[in-house]
Amino acid sequence: MTDAPPPRARILRRIAGAIGVVEITIGVIALLTILVLVFIQALQRYLPGDGIAWSGEIAKFSLIWLTFSAAGLLITTRGHIALEIMDSLPNPMAVRIVQTFALVCVAVIGFGLTMEAIALIETQGIVKSPVLRIPMSWIYIPVLIGMVSTTIRSAIAAVDIAWHGPVLADVEDTIEGASA
Repeated sequence: MTDAPPPRARILRRIAGAIGVVEITIGVIALLTILVLVFIQALQRYLPGDGIAWSGEIAKFSLIWLTFSAAGLLITTRGHIALEIMDSLPNPMAVRIVQTFALVCVAVIGFGLTMEAIALIETQGIVKSPVLRIPMSWIYIPVLIGMVSTTIRSAIAAVDIAWHGPVLADVEDTIEGASA
């Protein structure tokens, strides 16, 4: 008989899953926007007529939104860039300490970036984007959401690793994937 997680844990997992779907959706929309607008910009160079001035601006903002919206999700799924040299140590306690410390550092930096995003939203409302005249405070809202997600997810992951042990990478798969 398997132990089913308590109802509270299932609810939290569902909430985290729903937030993850929203983050992926924002990332996919931003990536598709970049793809389409960069393609349009390439066509504008070789076709007669006026160019669309706002395409580059939206593509640039979409890149920012893509980067920050996916950051929290990458922490949870271990999809972020990481040096897994310490994960191969024979002492699991050392691996636990290193992984917990790294995630605490990410949480602290994420908190600092969250505070800065709040400050930018509060102070940059008067500044407008050059072409579309969008208030820059609107541009920083997805950045704030992504940094809040990164901070919360990395803090939860740090506590989880501190309590339950490290998440070890499969070193053989990594070596085989690199040699293929």
